[in-house]
Amino acid sequence: FCKLYMTTSEQCLKTTLERLEADSKLRRQQFGSHMEGSPERGPSPAPKPSPRVIRKNDQETFSSKGDTSHALLSTTRKFKTSVSFTMTMSANSNQDSTLTEPNLKDWQCAQSKGCFFLEEDGEVVSHQYKMHIAQRSVLYLTIKPLYLSQVEGKRCPWLSVDTALYILKKNENPAEPQLMCFTELRNREVFGWTGELEAGIYWLIPSTTGCRLKKETKPVTEEAQLVHRDETGELSLTSEFRSTLSEIFEVIDLDGNGLISLEEYNFFELRTSGEKCDEDAWAVCRENFDTKKNELTRQGFMDLHLMEANDREGDPLDLWVTLHSMGYNKALELTEACPFVINIYAERCKPRIKVVHMEACSGQLEKAICKSVLDRSDAKVMDGYENIIVHTCNYDTWITSIIENKSDNKVIIHINNELSKNCVNNRGLNIFAVEVAPRSTMVCQHVMPLNEQEEWIYCCVYSLVA
Repeated sequence: FCKLYMTTSEQCLKTTLERLEADSKLRRQQFGSHMEGSPERGPSPAPKPSPRVIRKNDQETFSSKGDTSHALLSTTRKFKTSVSFTMTMSANSNQDSTLTEPNLKDWQCAQSKGCFFLEEDGEVVSHQYKMHIAQRSVLYLTIKPLYLSQVEGKRCPWLSVDTALYILKKNENPAEPQLMCFTELRNREVFGWTGELEAGIYWLIPSTTGCRLKKETKPVTEEAQLVHRDETGELSLTSEFRSTLSEIFEVIDLDGNGLISLEEYNFFELRTSGEKCDEDAWAVCRENFDTKKNELTRQGFMDLHLMEANDREGDPLDLWVTLHSMGYNKALELTEACPFVINIYAERCKPRIKVVHMEACSGQLEKAICKSVLDRSDAKVMDGYENIIVHTCNYDTWITSIIENKSDNKVIIHINNELSKNCVNNRGLNIFAVEVAPRSTMVCQHVMPLNEQEEWIYCCVYSLVA
């Protein structure tokens, strides 16, 4: 009876999962959301109640995603009109716009690290910054993936992720900062911009297209061991886990001084547990773990996690919550995050940069991307529907398209990329649809070459659904 009961239960679960998967695939095929999550990770674990230090609740929240549509297209699609774009891009086409570094002798520099984190729904969260320029000056800004010292043979998938930095000027209306520039030029993995900016305060918003930072679909067959006990029964961290914690330390050490401040630690806590550590709890942390200049050392960071493992009597569940939150898979590979480093050089003054938020890359970023495309795009109007305009912009390294809806009604646009060659887009699908709200502009898709060493052809048909 028990055997029959378990067999029936497993079969019911399998059937339910198959139905959910089929329904998910149907929705994606018909309405073009992001790729489904990695089969190895399943649902996101709830934020862990951390045993490290006492905390108070934090009131900060993350921005919610806005562009995803909530309706399904009918299986029999009828189109009112279509417009198409075709662009043939040569291999290594970015060579024509190679970033040229100016003579930086006697220029002053400011640097900060940060990270893109991939959420379960495919949304990207990242650190965001404030930059202060004391006087009008020529600047050289760069952003690139951060190299972490790796164990030999370990994969480094984030090093191929594209990065960009949008610079917005703070003005009288805080809700509508002015787009000044963005790092569209490239030299290998470095994206940069050179130009003159006036004195003032600027917002720096990092961006990645999502073409290469995607949910991992390849399952990991063997789970890494995080802790073990020695002959005396004492618990210790494995060398593999210590190496990974060392990488995480490098990522959250935003100013690169080799120590973790309370502010830096709180960005880490917000990411992994959703809470902050107050001054009193930080004082307790300093008393129990190795610190220097009121900041946590690398050894102190290791000991903090060893204490967490001991508090759970060796159960690694909470440690895995931390690792997954930071973008690591079960093999301790960084596959769903991309750490980066920003460098700001100024000719006439000392620039200052400060991390102010860690939130979803939407809102102001969406507006900035749309503005950058509108300023220099190839625009095509839908035949017979002059209020529906598709803008496509070629940045050599990638292609971005946005849809502008000037009408008073929402519209559904069907996008077909099937004729494109050697291309990958941020939606993860060749065919999808988007809903565009009345009198609005939205990013439709970003497209990059799958293999940069080969020619790539962007061929896309945009159709207005009846």
